[in-house]
Amino acid sequence: MLTVACDNIDKLVCVEMRRKGLPVGFKTVLYDKARDRSDRPLVQAAAELLSVSPARIGIVTGAAVPDHMPVGENDGPFGATVLGEALTRIGHDVSIYTDAVCARPIERLVERRELAVPVVSLRFNDHSEQERIAEERDILVAIERLGGNANGSLHGINANCRDAFRCNVDHLFRTHAGLGRASLAIGDGGNEIGFGKTSEDLVAAVPELAQVDKTGSASGIFSTVETSVLVVANTSNLGAYGVLAALAILRDDLSLCHSPEEETALHHVGVGLGLTDGATGRRIPVCDGVPAEANAAIVLLLRNIVDRALAPPLVREF
Repeated sequence: MLTVACDNIDKLVCVEMRRKGLPVGFKTVLYDKARDRSDRPLVQAAAELLSVSPARIGIVTGAAVPDHMPVGENDGPFGATVLGEALTRIGHDVSIYTDAVCARPIERLVERRELAVPVVSLRFNDHSEQERIAEERDILVAIERLGGNANGSLHGINANCRDAFRCNVDHLFRTHAGLGRASLAIGDGGNEIGFGKTSEDLVAAVPELAQVDKTGSASGIFSTVETSVLVVANTSNLGAYGVLAALAILRDDLSLCHSPEEETALHHVGVGLGLTDGATGRRIPVCDGVPAEANAAIVLLLRNIVDRALAPPLVREF
């Protein structure tokens, strides 16, 4: 039942809901290439990684763009906060790492839920700091966090370079992997940490999204940084909620799931904190072009999958 339910969760969080003007029609390709390299549903692999003895877990998130998303977009911080809360509930020691300009809104989200989760501002491209974090954390989780392409550069979905203002955490994840430790990445565009296992496949399958000509890199916008587990979703927040749903099934605990009411509230709270819709750069209750109510509906369906998976067997007598 776990694998069947997780397969459905994978599919649900990957339902594409993008508006005109944004790259569309590639989500299935991103998912299929990742699933080809996994022996089980992606959210199941993620849940099994996180359902271990109490561990020190570091969540890396945050995506700011000067003049457009000055304190970051809401995709990533919501998922990091919700996932972080659940992980602390099951005994993990969780810290969230982000760029300094993104830290305050995430701190406020953490404070709102009264979580004992420190939010750490990363020093810009400080490899010694990243090596220390790699030593301190047993598991790393990247949620909507850009990874470097074949040239080591960070690029947005439209191939715009982010190197001048976004901390590059490639060294953190590669150092962590070199210590023999496991990691999870949750992304939605192929340009995030974790897509290293599929970058060559993606360049061949969706060259229009790779934009090799604009980036001057053989992998285009696609990240070459690998993680132990990769989860693909329509938005990274939904991917995090999907992982939680799988974790709830694995641990037989529906309460670990996110709620539609809280998802709606997060969108409106985020507006007040300056978090923006990544599709438009506007401070509105929308995530990557998907309105709060639609995201809440997906969360409700995730809860239903979990509830049905955990319900006792039904014997039909007719």
